[in-house]
Amino acid sequence: MRFQSSHERSLHRDVATICRLSAEGTHWRVRVESSRADDGEVSGRFLFEPDGHVLGLATRASGPTLRARDAEEVFSAAHDLPEERLRELLHSLS
Repeated sequence: MRFQSSHERSLHRDVATICRLSAEGTHWRVRVESSRADDGEVSGRFLFEPDGHVLGLATRASGPTLRARDAEEVFSAAHDLPEERLRELLHSLS
């Protein structure tokens, strides 16, 4: 595995930390949450969490962005995204 596998299971959801990035004057932890859809596929959404307690910044979450056969494929696809694309997604959620 190339991503940090700190999986958390809750209601059939897996969460993994993909990377950290700097944007908007702070550091963000980029996580992906996967969940099984009704059709059996797995969808993933991005969670951007500010590191530390930064006044006025809250966790930002995308809608379902990735789909694959299983959570490992979702996490792998997320890890393969360039950092610049992750920054663009973060900015689009503000």
